Amino acid sequence: MAELSLADELMCSICLEPFKVPVTTPCGHNFCGSCLDETWAVQGAPYLCPQCRAEYQTRPQLHKNTVLCAVVEQFLQAELARVAIPDDWTPPDRAAAPSATSQVACDHCLKAAAIKTCLVCMASFCQEHLRPHLDSPAFRDHPLQPPVPDLLNRKCPQHNRLRDLFCPEHSECICHICLVEHKTCSPVSLSQASADLEAKLKHKLTIMYSQINGASRALEDVRARQQDMRDAAQRKMEQLRQEYLEMKALIDASEASSTRKVKEEEKRVSSKFDNIYQILLKKKSEIQTVKEEIELALTKGDEFEFLEKAAKLQGVSTKSVYVPKVELNHELIRGICQSTTDLKYELKRYVKQPQKPEEPTVSGDATEHGAAPTHKPSRPVKKIVKEEKKAKKLPSTFTSPSKTFTFGASEVLEDLKQTGLEFKATTSQPNSDSLKAKVLETFLAKSRPELLAFS
Repeated sequence: MAELSLADELMCSICLEPFKVPVTTPCGHNFCGSCLDETWAVQGAPYLCPQCRAEYQTRPQLHKNTVLCAVVEQFLQAELARVAIPDDWTPPDRAAAPSATSQVACDHCLKAAAIKTCLVCMASFCQEHLRPHLDSPAFRDHPLQPPVPDLLNRKCPQHNRLRDLFCPEHSECICHICLVEHKTCSPVSLSQASADLEAKLKHKLTIMYSQINGASRALEDVRARQQDMRDAAQRKMEQLRQEYLEMKALIDASEASSTRKVKEEEKRVSSKFDNIYQILLKKKSEIQTVKEEIELALTKGDEFEFLEKAAKLQGVSTKSVYVPKVELNHELIRGICQSTTDLKYELKRYVKQPQKPEEPTVSGDATEHGAAPTHKPSRPVKKIVKEEKKAKKLPSTFTSPSKTFTFGASEVLEDLKQTGLEFKATTSQPNSDSLKAKVLETFLAKSRPELLAFS
């Protein structure tokens, strides 16, 4: 049995993914906390362990397995580090910002290209209409910046100011007045926030690329393992077919043997009836001849001739017809039928007997890359192997009044080989006198040619 890999050990058997906030049941199995909560919420009492089916009448109080959580986190980091990414692949760069001077028009004349945007006036101006902001002291406090496209979307809907800051805690763009509401946050400029998020997205894209590669390998592995399972099942079915064919052949041979014995007995008795028939036919013919001669003698008119003929016929004796008792050897027939009936009932009882299925033993390969089954074999593995060996050493035994059959995993076929062809009923042993009487009765029932064989 293949050992389970570390990836399989750190995988939840419910969601088939690495543990997320793992918890441990009293029976020692680990699951994602959310997965187990959903399972037990649907299942209700009694609560069963999804892996070993252990029952709990009251819902156990489960706590986060911090050690296992740390192991899973380190394993995932190590897996990410060892994922082979092609050298020629790099995360795509973010598209460059469009040229503002070629797209932003002056909000005053709506014709010339704007060169600056006033953050107070919330408008963009060309060279000509920007002159008041440059010459008049009244606009000295109006900050100017390169032209900003789509000012309506950049405005803060609450304060009508340009949103030029980003709050990482709330993941939103804010204006300077919004800083009052974000005192505990750490807002940064839009350029810095864009650079940070770009780096994070590239790192996430790398992780997703490795996950896609792992999923592709897992898909191939699942299909390959599915084909191996099908091949193994086909081999087992072919083996079963051969076993049943052999058992059918043994049963057919047993039927032929029993039928042959009955036919031989039938032939023996039938030959006796043929002999009796011929004797009776001859006797009838002789009586018929005497009858005709008597009738002929009674027609004689001459007394001398009649007396001479009648005296001879008077001395001819005839006896009544006697048919001897001839029948089948009922002990033999009964034994054959009883053996067949016993075998039939024992086979029926064995076939109808509910057999406990063996616990599925899943190898470590079967749970690789997210393909773990819902029920994993409980550890240690050596204990399961010992239990299987112990179960194989204890075949089931069935005893009937006239015969004892032993059936195990493959003992049905062996039992048919040893006892199925014979159909000899081992009845309870009679005493010595009755046994001798039965043997003598069977011996005397044989025909004369058969008896001469023992002379």
